[in-house]
Amino acid sequence: MLNPMTSNATSKKILAIEDDPEVLHLYESFFQKKGYQVLTANGGREAMAILQTNPDTKLILLDLNMPGMSGEEWMAWYLQQGKGVPVVVASGKGDILTITKGKNFTAALTKPFHMEELQELVEVLLAEDWTDQVSLDETMH
Repeated sequence: MLNPMTSNATSKKILAIEDDPEVLHLYESFFQKKGYQVLTANGGREAMAILQTNPDTKLILLDLNMPGMSGEEWMAWYLQQGKGVPVVVASGKGDILTITKGKNFTAALTKPFHMEELQELVEVLLAEDWTDQVSLDETMH
């Protein structure tokens, strides 16, 4: 589902992939209020079609545990497409860092989380120099 925003919104286009309609609506309403254009998909197959018709998507929010095509299966397809858009995976599974380690996700959050945490992560990942910021953070720890 496409929700048009201001002309600047294309630089802030997010695809949210989530099978829980309440969580999907929360992502959509929260980020729209922050000035983002939000595309929503309730599963992996729908997300594939949306992403192919919206190649200017800047960030993907991905639920790991979805019926049908899982987040991990979707990510395997996504990597085959050769895209470089950051992917934030969210999951209610307890040990998300172990689950996502080495799987090419850009970032991971364990549900439940505060939307402000997600917003801060999204802002960092949408910054022009986000890879430099992440590299700098890693050298400081």
